[in-house]
Amino acid sequence: MAPLLASLLFLLSFLSFSQDITPNAEVVLGREVPNVILTDSKGKRLSLRELSEGKPVLLSFIYTRCTSSCPLIVQRLREALSRIDSEDYKVVLVDFDDRDTISELGKFVKQRQIYEPGWSVVLVESKQLMSLTRTLDFKFFYDKETDMFAHPNVLIVLSPKLKVTGYILGISYDPQRLSALLKEAREERVSINPIKGLLLKCFRFDPVTGTYSIDWSFVAMVLGGLIPITVMFYYVVLKNILLGFRRATG
Repeated sequence: MAPLLASLLFLLSFLSFSQDITPNAEVVLGREVPNVILTDSKGKRLSLRELSEGKPVLLSFIYTRCTSSCPLIVQRLREALSRIDSEDYKVVLVDFDDRDTISELGKFVKQRQIYEPGWSVVLVESKQLMSLTRTLDFKFFYDKETDMFAHPNVLIVLSPKLKVTGYILGISYDPQRLSALLKEAREERVSINPIKGLLLKCFRFDPVTGTYSIDWSFVAMVLGGLIPITVMFYYVVLKNILLGFRRATG
């Protein structure tokens, strides 16, 4: 009875905060993820870029004490990927609970039988974890009464250059969609409208402060290309006006 009550309390608290922690996928698309240092379940340390080995990355957040959605993330993702005719990707499960240890990561790996090639369950040092979660707009909160975390279930697709090219909310992974997202990631393509794409290039996101700043070098490059085109446009228009005026008065 007690575990059931705890679960109900947690569910109610999660629902009350769900709107506050739901990520804004549209804002995150196109951002470049910081090259954080990871520690896997065997104690090996390497950067996210090193771990990716030039392949697309499917990244999700978990914690080892999670008994509900985190195991489902592993199960559903495994099922979906088994139906894709490609192994040209990496799966990175980032543990966001700073109480978890390498030993607990190892237990989680063993319990969930995560032995597929290219799969890693990792820890990230707290400051770098904050930078990573802020970049990906991943929010979570701890409930003392249940000793559990409320967190969104997300799967983020990263390109080999660590750019966010895809974002799936929930734990339902369609194999065809996953395959298409991985293809886009390999090609460094982001499915966003051109105006948003231009704005993302004009502004740099700072994961430390969580703010944007103008990328003046890119702005200067754009203006440098637009000015000659604008001058040429007005020259042609003015020339045609003068020619028309001469014909009318001649």
